Amino acid sequence: MVPTSERVVSLVPCAGSKGPAQGIPALLAAMDAEHREVLESVAALAVVPPTRFASAYAALVAQIEAGFREEEEMMDQIGYGEIRAHRRDHAELLALLHRLRPYLDDGNAPLADIVMGMIPAMLVRHMAGMDQALALALRMQGTGSGKR
Repeated sequence: MVPTSERVVSLVPCAGSKGPAQGIPALLAAMDAEHREVLESVAALAVVPPTRFASAYAALVAQIEAGFREEEEMMDQIGYGEIRAHRRDHAELLALLHRLRPYLDDGNAPLADIVMGMIPAMLVRHMAGMDQALALALRMQGTGSGKR
């Protein structure tokens, strides 16, 4: 379930709109949908046969990367003050996910079990911390009380 362009919502004001705040509810809904899709993909990975685990894992990492890119574009658009810390968290998560890939490609079954134990916790930590702060900033932006 890789994010599609039909879910991308711009904060650039359209003719006749009241400005970027118009797109905030759609951005929040898209972020929630992305989170659900990623967590569903993680759950699906748990039942993938060992012979297909590496390719399914690679697809999950690509999905996470695409979601992170969308978030970072969103943060750029609103002038999010904590963008550096958020990007750093993205980079750290992706670095770990990419470091594991060669071992999973080699069929390391015990590592696959470890990966399945840690990925949900890592993603939920990110979503509950970094992404909740971003959602709050988006809501503030939507009410006009956000700072650029």
